[in-house]
Amino acid sequence: MSIAVDASPQRRQHFIEIQNNRVKIPTTLLYDVKTRWNSTLNMLKRSVRLREFTKDWLQTYAGFTPLWSTLEESRQIEYILEVLQPIGFWTLWMSKTRGITIHRVFQVYQDIFDHLEMQISKLERKRMQWKLDIREGLVKAKLKAASYYSKTESQRGLLVGIGTCINPYCKLICFREWDLDASGETEYEKSYKKEFIAYYDLCYAPINNQAPDMSIPRSGLNSRSKHLYSSRHRAVIRSEALGYIETDCEIEPLEPDAEATDPTREACPAVIFYEANILE
Repeated sequence: MSIAVDASPQRRQHFIEIQNNRVKIPTTLLYDVKTRWNSTLNMLKRSVRLREFTKDWLQTYAGFTPLWSTLEESRQIEYILEVLQPIGFWTLWMSKTRGITIHRVFQVYQDIFDHLEMQISKLERKRMQWKLDIREGLVKAKLKAASYYSKTESQRGLLVGIGTCINPYCKLICFREWDLDASGETEYEKSYKKEFIAYYDLCYAPINNQAPDMSIPRSGLNSRSKHLYSSRHRAVIRSEALGYIETDCEIEPLEPDAEATDPTREACPAVIFYEANILE
């Protein structure tokens, strides 16, 4: 349907005109791009949102009516969107270009696995073929996620574990929960604690042997000091890593509610346009 609408300027323009005076910013359907994350998800979301306008468009271009999704097919799409919503959220969150995300890798994987297992369990007793197909797809998705997750057992995984440990809001809590889920048969907390301290001692402990006052050269590009050199005190004790990892975690600030209404949205057409044409 997306291809049919965009096949000619006239069809596309008619699709836009149908939305005039009915939405703030008219838009069109999206394509599925294999090399772009969440493109299939965004295509389905846009098709559901513009379903009413697509139906009106088909009154003029009736030759494309066979491409129109039935109520049953629309129901299937909405169900798929519900299943994929958390995965789409984490994909966007992990792919952001600013800020640190390595400290949440284990949490993201855990949330994805929990979500997939819950959805697979819900569909276990279903008999409709399309639900069986979705369940089969979810099983394969879980296997694919497990394949990626297995890479966290390599040296790359060591960095992920250390990134989790240096998160002041988590530290060892994640690994402690793993041990509890395994009824005490594992020692993830002990192992990652040991790896964190060993990595710290290997890479940062030599600083402890230096004099507490060190002259640090200024680049002149990011300092307001007029002096070429300044002194910085760095008195680090040997047990710094152990002291950090054994202290209580800080209370993580609440993240903004994604569903909450932002009072600036109504007054900012640019934000509305970005949400309508980029995010979806």
